[in-house]
Amino acid sequence: MRQRLRPFFLCLVLVSLGAGTVISAEQRYGTISGTVLDRQGSAVAHAKVTADYVCLKPCVKAMAKDQTESDDQGRYGFSRVEYGRYSVSAEKPEENYPPLYLAFYSPEKQPEVDLSEANKNVTLDLVLSIKAGVLVGTVADGETGTPIDANVDFQSTRDSRRSISASGLTNASFRVLVPSDTPVLMKVSKPGYEDWFYTRNGVIVPIELAPDETLNLEIRLKKSALSAIPPQ
Repeated sequence: MRQRLRPFFLCLVLVSLGAGTVISAEQRYGTISGTVLDRQGSAVAHAKVTADYVCLKPCVKAMAKDQTESDDQGRYGFSRVEYGRYSVSAEKPEENYPPLYLAFYSPEKQPEVDLSEANKNVTLDLVLSIKAGVLVGTVADGETGTPIDANVDFQSTRDSRRSISASGLTNASFRVLVPSDTPVLMKVSKPGYEDWFYTRNGVIVPIELAPDETLNLEIRLKKSALSAIPPQ
């Protein structure tokens, strides 16, 4: 009789252990929530909020950024976040608030929170306080006027670590945010064309804009000498 009960007893033990494992795994998640505000303390609706996992040294894993959007009352929430440390920031590019999790826009560390068994649910309000300058304009072939997809490089002249490279200038028009009150060199490139640099009186100079200041650029790229040579 006892021998027949042993398999059944063993199954109960395994099921019990399995259930305990599941519960333990579920407990390794927490929440981050709060409200996005402007400098005056008013709620900011439809701002993008980013929770960026901070990989402590020695770094044993890396995780993708988690993003959400604030609602009509400026409230945001991440409902299932794995335990760990996170840098949390908000942006609203259409109102010239840049993504501060990118060091190009701000060298300052963004607010960080720690999620753990003892601190599962964290409330963090975020204040949009840094506005960027704005570059608007077009990129086209200098001879034909045909719109061009191009790559742009920005480099701070004060801090070599503050740089960014992206295909942010596309087709007929572009709108790009640059850090305010920060001199940055700008280069636009495209295979088959000469590199374009922002210049003043023929001299390459940095762009420096105040918050909300807009600079219009009509960029016309010249074909490179090598591209004009017909194939042999």
